[in-house]
Amino acid sequence: MSASWNRRRFLRVGGAAAVATSLPGPGFARAAVSGRSEGAVRVAIVGAGLSGLTAARELRRGGEDSFVVLEARERVGGRTLNMPIGNGHVVEVGGEWIGPGQDAIAALIRELGIASYDHYYEGDTTYDIEGTVSRGLLPDVTFAEAVDFAKVAWQLDRLSAKLPLGEPWLAENASALDQQTFGAWLTEHAATSFTPAVFRLINRAVWSGYPERTSLLWILHYLRSAGGLLPVILNDGGAQDQRIEGGSQVISERMAAELGDRVLLGRPVLRIDDSPSGPMRVVTSRETFVAERVIVAMAPADTMRIEFTSGLPKPRLDLASGWARLPRLPLVKAAMLYDKPFWRADGLNGAMQSDRSPIQLVFDNSPDDASMGVLSCFLSVVECPHLADRAAREAGLKQELARYFGPKALDAKGYVEKDWSTDPWSTGCITPLTPGLLTAGGEHLRKPSGRIHWAGTESAKVWCGYMDGAISAGARAATEVMASLR
Repeated sequence: MSASWNRRRFLRVGGAAAVATSLPGPGFARAAVSGRSEGAVRVAIVGAGLSGLTAARELRRGGEDSFVVLEARERVGGRTLNMPIGNGHVVEVGGEWIGPGQDAIAALIRELGIASYDHYYEGDTTYDIEGTVSRGLLPDVTFAEAVDFAKVAWQLDRLSAKLPLGEPWLAENASALDQQTFGAWLTEHAATSFTPAVFRLINRAVWSGYPERTSLLWILHYLRSAGGLLPVILNDGGAQDQRIEGGSQVISERMAAELGDRVLLGRPVLRIDDSPSGPMRVVTSRETFVAERVIVAMAPADTMRIEFTSGLPKPRLDLASGWARLPRLPLVKAAMLYDKPFWRADGLNGAMQSDRSPIQLVFDNSPDDASMGVLSCFLSVVECPHLADRAAREAGLKQELARYFGPKALDAKGYVEKDWSTDPWSTGCITPLTPGLLTAGGEHLRKPSGRIHWAGTESAKVWCGYMDGAISAGARAATEVMASLR
């Protein structure tokens, strides 16, 4: 292995995010249904995130024009959200990045006339690994540690490549892989403490959990869906390669604008009746829709808020309820605002990655024109209870950023955040699947339950967990529905 390969590929670890922006005005969808107690449509879609809106768009493209999209929030975008930071700029506090190989989202933004641009990665990255703070392309690492990490990473990739794409539960040794935690596997295969420390960083950043609680099969499935470990952990040239002009939520806003009054906001779905003896009924907080098919475009855990009066297949119900009980790290994505990106003059790219700091990840999220500076931070309050209060969190994050970027980090001009643990409609934004769930009910991530079809990024075969996966899953669900209606 050459030194250049090692430096380039070893550890450009990125936070695979959390998942996208702003909304059509809340009044645009209301006039069409004002006073209506019941409506009839061919297809009802639950959820106006990337997956649900893509499903609607694909239905219309396929000639199916009788549908409605029901969204609980007063905005579209789901787990993507833009927040204004002044001077016409926004910062994403949900999913935001796209990268090579994410063909579904690349095609969609081209169709919608949305541009993307390279994320800023010029300069050195800051690392805080096993208590040692270092800067450079890679963290401070001995030759033995580098060799050990490369060996374990190769073994992980080799295991993931053997899985059936999108159907890991069909692997010959699926049950054994699913019963083992990622942490136990690392203990068995790593020869240094450095390797588990780095993978702990990756596990916290990408799957919002700890290796000792995360299913090895889930990790392997996730990597298989992305084409391996490097696409997931690389920043420049990987899953965190580019940003969306105008913020990622603009993708959902453009799709919703195209769909017009078919998108209804402030409509949490309370109940879905798929009784075989009659038509399907989708009951919202305001009205009831009669439908021939339903697409539920939500994270599995979030579907537990809906009453399915005819019942769901037990494996699907067990999958969703198990997902809802997962011990996840509740994420806050916060952005500290500055007059300018001062760290760039110091030769830093604004990125920081840690295996144990209150801040898991930091990215330079400054506008493309660098007219102001933005450092976006990922953290979990359960790991730093002293930052549980919002005011304390803002002050504490300044101190943490000053550790890595110097005293200028204390001179922030503003602060915005999104605490996904308090969001009423999303059970977190990233998922660490625990042992046993994937083999017990994984096929029901996509398998229709009667006339109910499932979308959402967790059901994607390719780029599961990413915005790209949400889009491909929505398109797949729409194709299923059109075929079943015919």
